Amino acid sequence: MDAVIPKGPVANEDRSRYFKVEAFYFNLEVKSMTKSPRIFHLIQQANSRLFAAVDRQLKSREGIATAHQVILFVLARENGLPSAEIAQRAGMSQSRLTGLVDTLVSKGLVRREKADTDSRVHQVFVTEQGAALVSRTSGDVKRLNEDLLQPFSSAERETIARFLKHVADTAVTIDQS
Repeated sequence: MDAVIPKGPVANEDRSRYFKVEAFYFNLEVKSMTKSPRIFHLIQQANSRLFAAVDRQLKSREGIATAHQVILFVLARENGLPSAEIAQRAGMSQSRLTGLVDTLVSKGLVRREKADTDSRVHQVFVTEQGAALVSRTSGDVKRLNEDLLQPFSSAERETIARFLKHVADTAVTIDQS
């Protein structure tokens, strides 16, 4: 339905009031659009920027990327896992893991061995050199987590953790549908 705007000299005040009302509703619409953040975009942006920055730092200091570090952290918790289990715990595909483990093997940070029970299965073990790298870099990860959470209260931190867990769980359900 189109608005009826009166004409004539007396109508100037009515027109002015009409445009003020229209501007008010337009501003409300714009504000309501900005209240709903584009979470998918923000998560992607935060992930890309954060990991690019950490990758640059880790590559210059240790010669590996964060994806390599994740594998080392998984193995530091439980050494000698099969590749498929490492991929699952690290949240990556088996094919991606294979290339990353190849790099870690070439750098002497891990070694592969065929499993005693099934020669098709390879277990991956962190070496002394890899364990030393985990020791050197684990404090950096803790400091980064603390720096990221520093401006937030305990309640906000719990909400952030709950939200990110929800995002990860939602990704699993999307993947399964």
